[in-house]
Amino acid sequence: MANPFRFGQVVGGDLFCNRTSEIKRITHDLAGGQSIVLYSPRRYGKTSLLQAVSEKLKAMRILYGHTDFLATNSKEKVVQAVSRTAAQVIIDDLKSIEKFIKRAARFFTRTRFGVRFEPGDSGSFTIWPELSPQSSSFDSLSDALAGLNSYLKKTKKRAAIVFDEFQQVLRVNSNFEAEFRTIIQQQDRIAFAFLGSRMHLLQDIFSNEGRPFYNSAKLIELGPIALEDLTKFIKARFKKIGVSISGELALGIATRAKGHPDYAQRVCSHIFDVLESNRVTEEVVKAGMSRMLVSLTASFAGVFEELPLRESQVMTILAEQGPIATFPSKILQQYDMGAPALHKALTNLVKKDLVRRGQDKKYFITDNFLAEWIKEVLKSGGEPNISKIL
Repeated sequence: MANPFRFGQVVGGDLFCNRTSEIKRITHDLAGGQSIVLYSPRRYGKTSLLQAVSEKLKAMRILYGHTDFLATNSKEKVVQAVSRTAAQVIIDDLKSIEKFIKRAARFFTRTRFGVRFEPGDSGSFTIWPELSPQSSSFDSLSDALAGLNSYLKKTKKRAAIVFDEFQQVLRVNSNFEAEFRTIIQQQDRIAFAFLGSRMHLLQDIFSNEGRPFYNSAKLIELGPIALEDLTKFIKARFKKIGVSISGELALGIATRAKGHPDYAQRVCSHIFDVLESNRVTEEVVKAGMSRMLVSLTASFAGVFEELPLRESQVMTILAEQGPIATFPSKILQQYDMGAPALHKALTNLVKKDLVRRGQDKKYFITDNFLAEWIKEVLKSGGEPNISKIL
């Protein structure tokens, strides 16, 4: 019997939980030519959401492309990734690599394209851009997107392009921000969706009036899934394999995950692993939660141990006392921490997206399971006693 839950990967179909209103909203924006910025904490399902949006756009005969910048760590790789996406959009429309190769020179003036065989289980031929060594990164980027835009004009079509983990581009070269903005604003038949999990950085890129992308796209924060929707999803996925779970237990999982889709699927996946009957009990939920937290210990320890002293101290305070708007002087004295050190640590943690400040002005650790892990480490004197977290 296959596990009905998936985590840590892009999901679609029955494995994708709801987001009906978000799909409708984003589809409407992109179809109308409005570029957007979609940001959220990690593993909230941004890429999966845009995959669902892509199906709606394609049904409306709007072309679609997706570029993931996560692994692009050089100027050449950034340009190649954008060029491949632009070419692939046209190939998908023509439904033929051969037709694209014959027509590419009509639209791309600086870039030539070849075909590569990608070895693997399935083995397939993919397009590969051959960049001109005489062209700058700006010229090559411009050629990629302007070439696609020219094709769209000729065919009287529109397209939507997703730039996933867009903030990674700035790590490669700070000039890319201005270059991208100059090039993008010239493409009148392409709407862009900028995705990212470095929320603070992405917000600053598009809302800081001193930066090139200021007010160039609509900012959309992807929040948690409604508990009712997530509860229904959990029950439906278990039912699919003939396993029953009470509404109370399903709601408890959704609540514990705080509407976080990946964490909810992660917990349920571990529950499936320990399931020995066709009914989920409270004991099984606890066992599944325990397995999940154990599996997260290595990554949580890596995050916490890499923090500078003051930042780890502030994380400790928030794990024990948060959410809080002000830090009592009595607690700060325990760490021999003054106001300037506190402010600096908080600022850095917010920039790292480890800490957020809610509308009620209270600070809290973004990842609620990380907060619980820290709290348990403190109680146990070094090693987390997972059974106490449950």
